[in-house]
Amino acid sequence: MIELKPWPLRYEVMNDLYRRVDQSHCLVQIPVPLEKENTFRYLKAVQTGTSNGKDLLVRAVYLEDSLIGKIELSRYENRAAELDIVIVKEHTSKGYGKQALQKLEEEVKETDWCTGIYAYVDTANLACGKMLAGCGYSIGRFFNASIMVPQSGSYVFGERRGCEMLKNFEESTQ
Repeated sequence: MIELKPWPLRYEVMNDLYRRVDQSHCLVQIPVPLEKENTFRYLKAVQTGTSNGKDLLVRAVYLEDSLIGKIELSRYENRAAELDIVIVKEHTSKGYGKQALQKLEEEVKETDWCTGIYAYVDTANLACGKMLAGCGYSIGRFFNASIMVPQSGSYVFGERRGCEMLKNFEESTQ
């Protein structure tokens, strides 16, 4: 059984997490080691709960006493939120991401933090798509995304196909 806890505000923890995550099917890929200035800016946003004018909710995903992932929501002005979830590769496809998402959904529903959640998924990431569908997310639009992929200390442009998935809490409670 997993637990959600406040995110530990340390660069080393963040860097270690992303070092252990398979980002090959992520629409946004972060080079490791993490760039310190940007990481400290992000950790400050986590601490304040605000990033670029949007409310931010970040939780660490723990299995027993081990940090195995991160789940976060960025809330838009219309009160819908965008999901970002990462689980370290040795713990993927074991149901921990689904448990984390269900726990976070319970938290935001109890506090009326958002009206629903959007997730943008690489269509090659079948496991994530299945997990979201299993949590009641519906398929929205498909899109092409030009992304920058870290490679050999630099970036190269890549093209990915993505799918928007969404869950509206207001509809699901009626």
